[in-house]
Amino acid sequence: MVTQFFSLAPLTQTSILSFIILLLGLAGVLWMLWVKPMPKVAKSASLGILFVMIGGFSWVFYQSHNAEIALTDTELKLDIPFYKVQLARSELLVEQARIIDLKQEQDLTPSFKTNGIGMPGFQLGWFNLKGKCKAFVAVTDKSELVLVPTKRGYNLLLSVPEGERFITQLQK
Repeated sequence: MVTQFFSLAPLTQTSILSFIILLLGLAGVLWMLWVKPMPKVAKSASLGILFVMIGGFSWVFYQSHNAEIALTDTELKLDIPFYKVQLARSELLVEQARIIDLKQEQDLTPSFKTNGIGMPGFQLGWFNLKGKCKAFVAVTDKSELVLVPTKRGYNLLLSVPEGERFITQLQK
């Protein structure tokens, strides 16, 4: 089998707006710190931290447009900002993979972020689900979700526009 690539669903207007508001808010704090009289060391440290945060969130916003899922004969690779998840196909419970609707299966809704980014319209990283299981989540559009359970004790919850084709190829 040739490597097959699937992209994540594009960012929704809500997620784009969330990123813009976040970046503008950080830029506003940066400007306030710049003009506020403070000790030089405190100002330098604060401005440095904010520059790193603005750069990091800008990079995630940019890279989220290029996030992809690669499926080969032997493995599944997720190339997503800040995270590279690589699982052997033997570690996936492919017969249980399915498209889900969070309105009907609310116990699969990401609830508590353990390591990642969570904002309106965009969830990325490790989350606990309402049903108390753990999942690696890459959600940009809640209407196109694929759930892939693993033998490692966690699920993959991914926004894949071609969900049916993805599951079909996964189960081959």
